[in-house]
Amino acid sequence: MPLITIKLFEGRTQAQKKAVVEGFLKVLEEELGNKPEHNWVIFDDTSRDEWFVGPESQTEIDERRKKEHGTN
Repeated sequence: MPLITIKLFEGRTQAQKKAVVEGFLKVLEEELGNKPEHNWVIFDDTSRDEWFVGPESQTEIDERRKKEHGTN
């Protein structure tokens, strides 16, 4: 029973997540012969404030990039 964990920034809709799951399930069925009900998919939605690249949160990175490019 495969378990797929998808880590991403929060804010995706249920429809977007469902489309992603359906794509993974199709590949697992085609390539491994797994029935869709025999697979697990978990979305781990994380705030940009809690996702760090080096010493900066993604929120800080976004703000810095906006300043560097002169956008609001």
